[in-house]
Amino acid sequence: MVLSSIFKKFDDKNGPLLNEVQVSRDKSVNPEDVQDICQSVGWSWREPELIRKALKNSVAVISVWHNGSMVGFARATGDQVFNATIWDMAVRPSYQGQGIGRLVMFEILRHLEDDGIPLVTLYADPGTDGFYRKFGFLSDPSGVRGMFRESLGKD
Repeated sequence: MVLSSIFKKFDDKNGPLLNEVQVSRDKSVNPEDVQDICQSVGWSWREPELIRKALKNSVAVISVWHNGSMVGFARATGDQVFNATIWDMAVRPSYQGQGIGRLVMFEILRHLEDDGIPLVTLYADPGTDGFYRKFGFLSDPSGVRGMFRESLGKD
């Protein structure tokens, strides 16, 4: 088992499952495994080659495995100096509520801290704010709101 020292501080809250999982920082994780866990939480299908490219271009990738299956995942992109943004934080539904999400967040934040990145942002599904607040995330105190532009595709 690979658990960071920061996560071990919360051993009294860890479920027995956490004694059986493996944590990886490997960016070359199989895109089909990423696709599978993302679809398990209801996200849309993505091209495996695009997932592979996204993983390669990420500054941090964390995956949690149990019995050969990916049960937790997150990745971060950024400039590798000033900031990073966490994306694709997912825990397989049958593993939710057992500490896997907390483990993924601790590990990705530790990875970014190890790299000296001071500002970390994320995009959260509605209703998940409380989970992320436990890790120190806040809505922007200055009232700045994210804006989005999605490509219309090529004609």
